[in-house]
Amino acid sequence: MGRTIGNVALLDLTEATEESIASITHIKNVALLLYTAETAALVPKLSIGNLAQSLKIKENMQVINGYLTVDNQYLEHTKVNQVVIVNGLLVFKDDIQFGTIKKSTCAFIVNGVVYAPTSLKGAVAPLITKQSGTTLGFNGPEPKIMSGTTHLTTEFVKGLPDQTTLLCNGKVMVDENLDLDVCREKLDALFVNGKIELYEHHVSTLLANATVNGTTHTIPTNFKRLEKTFHLSNRSIKRFKQAKVYTASPLIFEKDVTRDSLDQAFTSIHSHSFIFCHEDVEDLIYEKLNRFETDVYTYSDQFLFIEKDTWHQERFSQLKLPTTILVNQHLTIEDPIDYQHTLDHSIILLGDISVQDQETKTVIQEALAENKGRIKCGTDAQENTNYAELSL
Repeated sequence: MGRTIGNVALLDLTEATEESIASITHIKNVALLLYTAETAALVPKLSIGNLAQSLKIKENMQVINGYLTVDNQYLEHTKVNQVVIVNGLLVFKDDIQFGTIKKSTCAFIVNGVVYAPTSLKGAVAPLITKQSGTTLGFNGPEPKIMSGTTHLTTEFVKGLPDQTTLLCNGKVMVDENLDLDVCREKLDALFVNGKIELYEHHVSTLLANATVNGTTHTIPTNFKRLEKTFHLSNRSIKRFKQAKVYTASPLIFEKDVTRDSLDQAFTSIHSHSFIFCHEDVEDLIYEKLNRFETDVYTYSDQFLFIEKDTWHQERFSQLKLPTTILVNQHLTIEDPIDYQHTLDHSIILLGDISVQDQETKTVIQEALAENKGRIKCGTDAQENTNYAELSL
């Protein structure tokens, strides 16, 4: 069975063969594809939805996936006519001398963002022979690079040198009690490639010197941030007492949650995700919402919330009551099913369902109460969503 792959930052075909690409049915998005003269004939044989950039690798080329920091010594000691391909971030340090730049035969091809001292932006431009992205200037010391999830707290910022440029790849979570005076002293600029969550009282200070390539979520002041998916029963909901909450993850309410306990638990919900609740409390949920755009999905008897799971025929037979099945990420159905298996049940599809045949796909389509995802059939059924680097 072939694989359908979601997103690949760097697809390396420099050592690919007919056999190694045979298992790939389709790739949705590729940021950078690398190939050689020997593997060039394989490129058109791959089904790729969106390809940002492709490069033919030659002997004098070096590939960096992630980020590269270049100082004066680096430029002095690179090989003659060295070509460096950077898939990610390229940072020039402030110790680079104009004379070194003029003498250098090194060339950079960048699929991403270039950061250079403001005074050197123009001087280093001739070194960049090709770029898919932008060049940004910074003042002060060399930028500090963070990857993954960065928690921006007062103690973290205090530990930075004065006038730091902070580069964050991934998610930035700003602490509610972050000292903004410390930020003014320590941070010269903030660059976010991904997502930033910050409170309303941070906006004027942090975003004034910030560049966000991605999404920005603003949390209302005095709202408690929830950092994971919550499944709340009538017992566990008691941890909240007239709370105002912000979340970017689903909120799921069990059938036993009463209107009174829900009313006592929350005064306002600011959600950038969705809410799944019993139909008896749907109207009360809408009263609590702080964002008009938030989706609310309901069930009447029982429900199943699926992140990732694999089902066989007998799993449907085990559903004794009419069941609303919410697929948030991925469900694989490995056996053929007919209309009797989904009778009285409904499916809310927000992710993907993989099935083995067209008949099962039709059955699933008929059972859909909401469809914001995709049903994949046969050879397209298996999918690995994201790869930073994939070599075939």
